[in-house]
Amino acid sequence: MSNQQIAEKKPSRLSVWLAPVREYLIDTWAELNKVKWPTRQQVRNLTVVVLAVTFAMSFLLGLFDFGFEQMFFGILSPEPSLIAIAVAVVIVLAISVVVLFTSRDR
Repeated sequence: MSNQQIAEKKPSRLSVWLAPVREYLIDTWAELNKVKWPTRQQVRNLTVVVLAVTFAMSFLLGLFDFGFEQMFFGILSPEPSLIAIAVAVVIVLAISVVVLFTSRDR
């Protein structure tokens, strides 16, 4: 082959497709080397915090769910005392929400 034929030779389709992928992988590896990774102890501590908050919130939401379920069953039941308690709880919750949101605006 002459020098002119070598200079005019087009890159193959595979190399055209692989060049950006290769560049991406090299750049990604360079960025990952810049990351300050947490220690094993930090990962363990943060995992414990996440799990504790997750379990606490699921327990709290379960309590709210149970309370609202009982309240609505009380509203739907024919006993007047349960209906009165459920209505009182709804009124107290509504008043507390209004008080909390109006005190934030000040």
